[in-house]
Amino acid sequence: MKVYYIILLTIAILFAQDRSLVFTTGAPLGTCNSTTTPCNTDDDCAFGNTCQPPDYHIINDSFSLADRFFVDNNMALEALKVYAEAISDTANVKVILHSDSEGLPGSEIFSWDIDVFQENHGNNYFLIMTTDQCLYLNENNYYWISLQASDSNTEVAWYFSNNASFTYSSSLSPDFNWDDSYGNCGSLSVWAESIYEPETFEAVGDINMDGGINVLDVVLLANSVLNNESLPGGDLNSDGMINVLDIVNLVNTILTGSNSEQLPDWDYIDINTNSNYFGQLIGPETFNGNVSVYYFGKGG
Repeated sequence: MKVYYIILLTIAILFAQDRSLVFTTGAPLGTCNSTTTPCNTDDDCAFGNTCQPPDYHIINDSFSLADRFFVDNNMALEALKVYAEAISDTANVKVILHSDSEGLPGSEIFSWDIDVFQENHGNNYFLIMTTDQCLYLNENNYYWISLQASDSNTEVAWYFSNNASFTYSSSLSPDFNWDDSYGNCGSLSVWAESIYEPETFEAVGDINMDGGINVLDVVLLANSVLNNESLPGGDLNSDGMINVLDIVNLVNTILTGSNSEQLPDWDYIDINTNSNYFGQLIGPETFNGNVSVYYFGKGG
């Protein structure tokens, strides 16, 4: 039973860790020579065969490439993993996040200048963390990530995706006149985190709609009763009239706090392994009455 529990827990953690992966081609695979068998190392091939590296797009001052991805929720961009390596001695590129313009890369949203030699660290990819840049992606929209050479001396290999079923775009001109394509795009992974936008609730008794219920609301309501004026939100007891009973109701609300603002109602699985609630469904109601400020998200 313990073995089954460990296996199930491990699977649950893996799925939770992938919750913000919004686009991936997978890591590029090579092929065993004389065959089409995919491989990472020579050990994946039959005896006597070697693993040949994957094919690639050559990014230089006369060729740029862009991958397209889609987001179905309002999200904040977290990270990019670009599977590319230097060919030339100089390998300076610009990675650009574009909006979509009628199915092609549109205006630049943000860009990163990357020295591929410096950022690869012996790997066949470089990683860009974007959590501190507040790059928001709007729901139900396409976006593009392009890789462009920063100078005439740069040549970089952007490895092919493992399958040829992706929409991408390429440009042969320095003015970046993009053409759409379908096939092996550049290998790429994109992470983003959904933005939770809780439903707002109008607090009964917040006469001046400043987000709080206090003596200022009592003053406004009392003036309304004294002057026999209509006041939106003033009928606290819903009897069809605004009178002294509503003032009493409002004062009691302030004194007892019995009509505090409603909490949004939702639950997410806690994936923080250091948390006392790890693996459990938690939300605002879990901590109702114990804390005064709620933060739900990833700490890093």
